Amino acid sequence: MRLALLGDFHYSTMSHGTEEMKAARVRAYEHMLNAFLKEEADVHVSIGDLTHEGTDQELRSMFSMLAGSGRNFIHVLGNHDTYSMPKHEISMLTGQERYRAMDTPHARLIFLDTTQEMNRTDWGGELDEEQLDWLKDQLADSREKQVLLFGHHPVFDTTARSTLDKLYIRPQEELKGILNSRPEGGIYFCGHNHLNSIVEQGKWHYVQTAACLDVPAYRVIEVHEGGVAITHRLIQDAGLNEDIQSFCYDLPGFGPVANALGEESDLTLSVHLAAAAQ
Repeated sequence: MRLALLGDFHYSTMSHGTEEMKAARVRAYEHMLNAFLKEEADVHVSIGDLTHEGTDQELRSMFSMLAGSGRNFIHVLGNHDTYSMPKHEISMLTGQERYRAMDTPHARLIFLDTTQEMNRTDWGGELDEEQLDWLKDQLADSREKQVLLFGHHPVFDTTARSTLDKLYIRPQEELKGILNSRPEGGIYFCGHNHLNSIVEQGKWHYVQTAACLDVPAYRVIEVHEGGVAITHRLIQDAGLNEDIQSFCYDLPGFGPVANALGEESDLTLSVHLAAAAQ
């Protein structure tokens, strides 16, 4: 099985700015999205913050473009996606569940909703008791398969910057305990902190992906019996970085992150994940 994973995209309708900035915005977002969707994969996943303000207009624009691609697309909610509308309205508009699990021949894919609802003052992550209980059941029932877990926010004290305020999921210790209760471990994919980072802790690997406006790229995840291979694909275009630079500094609430690409070890990963014997 093959997955393509998009980092924080921050698609913005950006009503302000010069006509040149607006034109650059359109070119940049269209180029990055087209490159991502051209990647052959069984599932295309956004790791959250697909939109910048989570408005009806932004979400409708994005899902109109996605519908035309014919791709099997999964939207993991990010905090920016939930700033403007209640989550049940987002689900109705997008046709996507807040959280879900999906079984494939070699892995169970688990997609979380780590966001708060319409909270612009606290952009940190959280999981309520209902979702924590659901996650426990999903992990307990997946012993015969590998587990790939997707959530917008990082797990506390794992990937880069994940100990900083509002840059991890609460309750931090309970979630870590739930993950570590699975002896076979797994891989947790996240975004939010806007820089590439791969960390191994115990039996778990944590893979964080940079924002597209900082590093125009996506990840490819190949799942096979007993293992997972992750690669990093830069989106190459002569004018793309120039277009991004012309408007991203004027995007309210977005601050470019220095050294977002990370080290070579933050870009690729090959890991053997053994499922429990039946």
